[in-house]
Amino acid sequence: MQPLSEQTKQLLEDLKKIGSRKEPEQYSANTISVSNLTSGIEFLYEKIRNALEYREEHLWLKDAVLRILKRRFFEILAKEKIGREVVEELIRGRYLENSYYPESKAFEINEILDKYCRAFELFETSQNLAEKQLNKLEEWFLGFAALEIVDLFPKSQTDRLFINYFWQTAKQATLASPETLGQEFDQQLYLGIFRNFFKADTQMEQYEIFRLKYSDWFENPPNQAIAEISQQLPKIKQELETALKYPLRQELDRIMKRRSLFVFMLQDLINQEKENASAVLNDPELLEGKLRTIYETHYQKSRQKLQTSAIRAVVFIILTKMLFLFALEVPYQILTETVNYLVLGINTIIPPLLLIISSLIIKMPGEEQNFIRIVSEFERMIRYHQEMPALDIVKNKRQRSWPMRIALGSIYVLNISFTAWLLNLLFKAFDFNLADAFIFVLFLSLISFFAIRLRKTANQLAAVEEKEHLITAVVEFFFFPIIEVGKWISRGVASINLTAFIFDFLIETPFKTVIQILEEWFGFIREKKQNL
Repeated sequence: MQPLSEQTKQLLEDLKKIGSRKEPEQYSANTISVSNLTSGIEFLYEKIRNALEYREEHLWLKDAVLRILKRRFFEILAKEKIGREVVEELIRGRYLENSYYPESKAFEINEILDKYCRAFELFETSQNLAEKQLNKLEEWFLGFAALEIVDLFPKSQTDRLFINYFWQTAKQATLASPETLGQEFDQQLYLGIFRNFFKADTQMEQYEIFRLKYSDWFENPPNQAIAEISQQLPKIKQELETALKYPLRQELDRIMKRRSLFVFMLQDLINQEKENASAVLNDPELLEGKLRTIYETHYQKSRQKLQTSAIRAVVFIILTKMLFLFALEVPYQILTETVNYLVLGINTIIPPLLLIISSLIIKMPGEEQNFIRIVSEFERMIRYHQEMPALDIVKNKRQRSWPMRIALGSIYVLNISFTAWLLNLLFKAFDFNLADAFIFVLFLSLISFFAIRLRKTANQLAAVEEKEHLITAVVEFFFFPIIEVGKWISRGVASINLTAFIFDFLIETPFKTVIQILEEWFGFIREKKQNL
């Protein structure tokens, strides 16, 4: 049996040092607290609002902070101290624990927002850009402010250690062509690990690169950095966007998504075993038993996550469909004086029904065979030495000849034409009008894409790549254009999600204002009771 790798030994040593540190005392006096009544009301609102976006749950806190900052942007520019209100709103939405965080957290948020406010002021005076471009850049940079605030409430002190372990191991154990290797590859390898470990979105990735390249921004006080970054903001944005267009990005994701599973299991094992972790890792028989327990727990969580994701997708489809039904379909049919109840029924019932059927037929990876492969790959990772064969091989993007490109392009065009012909037959058979046809294709595209996403969720525990089945391949061939449309729609869903737009601009501001007034009223009542 090979001994543990140097990276694994170093990880255990670093975790031991963190574990030996004295735990900080629980916050007690002068903590920020809110009323349980207002918390319950706002939590219900946040649950409904998050269902509209169909975003991963781990992104909700970041998205909630960003919505607050956008809504109160003019207060930030006016240098108003809104740190406490931000924390209170997050507590009421149950993103943060009530009566836990001290008043100092509000001061830290105010310092962060002051920094961004000064940057915005310098940016507006130093850049000769149109107002629309200025607003777009400021909104983009405000996303970094949201992420910097989220970092004030870390869930784990050890995540960065595991990411570094993941990266150091991957650098040694990943084989790539000589022309691919270099500083850029190392950076992209780290990004691929960060992306798959934290399930990061584009905004989080760009912020991570910014955090690493512009560390002066996070020093206190960052006066020099504020002046430099505010002047270079358009260039920085372009630089960060370019970094995410790496040609081998998908290939790295293919590898790191699978390998991150083993790192998560290592993290769970070390957290459970504490001081005994080294002994367990050095005993293959004992290690397999512990891994089985962890795997079964992850398996059940993944099954529950699949069910939750499917329910949220169905809720999203139903709510969005109802909006289109009353805002577009019914008014259009009334205007054309031909109300087609059969088409309205098809467009209302079929989309959620198809999504429900798709979610029911999705299967989790086979347990036993998959587990055996996990144990084998896990052992190779924690014991990897340079004299061993590479764990993963990065394949360069295939360069197709012009005849092959023309052939594939012709098949693609035929694919689109055939799918359009089938849809046209359907529309003629049921007498769809233009609005009905548009909405049917729109929701069929979203459902196809959601089904692919749900299948990926089900395969998060897969240690081997998914095998293609003939029926699946045929269905995906015919639905490929529809899936591509759904993918394109999902990328811009934030900009076309009318329901979310209505919530944010017509409902959220007055709703949150009323909640804040209620909070102040309950605080006033408590003060009066104390004086009795």
